Amino acid sequence: MIRIYWKYRIYFLMIIMASFLFSLFMLSDFKIFYDSERIIELTNVDKDVIDKALDDKNILLLCVNYENTTEYDDWLLLNKNIEYLKKHKHVQNIRSVFNEKYTISAGMLPSNLCRLTNYENYLSTLKKIQQYNSNYISSDYQSFLFVVKIKNLENNDDKSNFLEFLKNSITKNDNTVFITGQIKSEIYMQDHVTNELVLFTIISSLLCSLFLWFFLRNLWLVFINLISVFISISFSFALSILLFGGVELIMILIPAIVFVIVISDYMHLLNNNYNYINKYKFFRKQILKIGIPVFVTSLTTSIGFLSFTFSEVMPLFRFGIITTITIFFALFIIINLYSFIVDFNLNKNIRDITFFNSIINIIYNIRGYKFVLVSILFIVLSIVSIKNFSVDNFITDEINDSSDLFQEISLFDKKFGGIKPVTFIVKNDNVPIHIIDSIEYVITSNGLVIDFNTVKYPNLTRNKSEKNIIKCRMQDLGSVESGLIFNSILQESSQIGVDLEISGVGFLFDRVSNEMTFEVLLGLIIAIFIIGLIFVAINKFNWYYFPISLIPNVIPLLASIGILSFFGFYFSLSNAFILAIVFGLIVDDSIHIINSYRYSRNDGLSISKSIKRCHDFTFKAVLKTSIVIVVTLSPLIFSEFKSISQLSYITMISAVLALIFDILILPKLLIRYIR
Repeated sequence: MIRIYWKYRIYFLMIIMASFLFSLFMLSDFKIFYDSERIIELTNVDKDVIDKALDDKNILLLCVNYENTTEYDDWLLLNKNIEYLKKHKHVQNIRSVFNEKYTISAGMLPSNLCRLTNYENYLSTLKKIQQYNSNYISSDYQSFLFVVKIKNLENNDDKSNFLEFLKNSITKNDNTVFITGQIKSEIYMQDHVTNELVLFTIISSLLCSLFLWFFLRNLWLVFINLISVFISISFSFALSILLFGGVELIMILIPAIVFVIVISDYMHLLNNNYNYINKYKFFRKQILKIGIPVFVTSLTTSIGFLSFTFSEVMPLFRFGIITTITIFFALFIIINLYSFIVDFNLNKNIRDITFFNSIINIIYNIRGYKFVLVSILFIVLSIVSIKNFSVDNFITDEINDSSDLFQEISLFDKKFGGIKPVTFIVKNDNVPIHIIDSIEYVITSNGLVIDFNTVKYPNLTRNKSEKNIIKCRMQDLGSVESGLIFNSILQESSQIGVDLEISGVGFLFDRVSNEMTFEVLLGLIIAIFIIGLIFVAINKFNWYYFPISLIPNVIPLLASIGILSFFGFYFSLSNAFILAIVFGLIVDDSIHIINSYRYSRNDGLSISKSIKRCHDFTFKAVLKTSIVIVVTLSPLIFSEFKSISQLSYITMISAVLALIFDILILPKLLIRYIR
């Protein structure tokens, strides 16, 4: 195999470049999926319930916020604008204070809360709002809520144009318009994800280039590293477009993953100062010594991603498939281009940075009580992470607090009871009006806001599928607290003889996201054990390799979570799969150290000399890799999206802790158990 790589390296390079050109062509049709429906449709809930929940995607919440308390003229103008909006071809209906109903007592017909035919009616309306409380206007009369149900928005251009029209038709000099809803979030995410993807890739590339130049002092090596990254990223996105018609939102993590994998592998392959005459023999020796461990790290990393393929959730499944294929394609590129590095003598006279020796010696030579303290710290942090283990999911988990989208959603949470849609289906027939009032009280007393109730006001809908439902919203309290509220509502409604069924995107999101979070964590645990078994198998079934291969990776990861626990860390679908990614990335360095030690022992070196070889060569590559990882991923901390920022800081913390563990504790474990 090694000879084939060497003999046909030019042909392999042609295949790589052809793949790169084809990838660039495919990227001209770049499209990011943001499709929550595919997740919800995989639940075991009755199809009719799911259909009612998915209908929430057609709901937009529009808030008109005035600088000062509104007057009669403001109401007239706003009402006029809303009546104009209702005639738009993409608007099915609009619910607001202008068509809100109220009943004075049970048995009486509902009346309009708002009447604006003259100023006296306007004053009467204000009094009635104070008496009966409106869901559609804030207590200071400065903010109005409009629940807009839309229709026939088929593509992103239609959605973007309609959102722009909706905002411009209401916005005046004295007010500000805010819009939220699934469609708005999709458009926002797609636009900002693409921009961030380009921006952070450029910034990370520049930082990576600077540090690679500092380490290697060879522009050709820097260029080869970066071109390997770009070809791999392009290939992964193009493959997703070819197979699935687009790129899943979760795949925006792939550039960061590829950066870490490619740079790490090159650092280890270039970690030598040997002079050689026979290029093929040197290439063969380096592949046997470093290339095989690189393959093992690619295998173990891919196992972490393959765990996603057991998920029933399409975006995770696709992410697992594409990332796994990308890892091995990147390895193919690395080995091929490394053969040209050797052929053109580009890897000679690589700079040896003596400062690194000082860092390695400081960590490696920690002795006595300091060693005990560091070991105890790792153990304590790991225990903290296990003790504080919790799973929760928020609709806003994917966006950071500083995001404009988050700020907009927070406004609706604060002023109008939230944006999380929940639907209650009343399964009883002919429910008396006083029982309906009791159900409304049960729902509102648990913190939800009712937008409309077709059980109480059947004339509010012309759609049969909307009969016997109560459409509500609630704050984004998290799946755990929301679950307690739902259970409370079901119990209280049962006590008054009403059979309720809960649906809505908000409810199904809580249910599905928690299940998937545990599913991903279980997949990670299985992947960890498989990696341990692989190490046992390739080392002649020496079972000492099982704990040796896992402890240096599991403990730093748990310690990282322990640190984050002090800042309120919890497991969500957004970060559970990130944990699997981080494990796959940090496992590389410990595997290189273990393989370097094993290679030296097989060469007949003593235990002390084998450890010294690790100290003199492998530790440097591990340190360089850790530095490049931290530097390359540091810009991602400022991402609007939590999955990207969390990948950044969790990987950075884990990389630093893994570095300390690999240099300080792993050699002691090798000396003690691998002889």
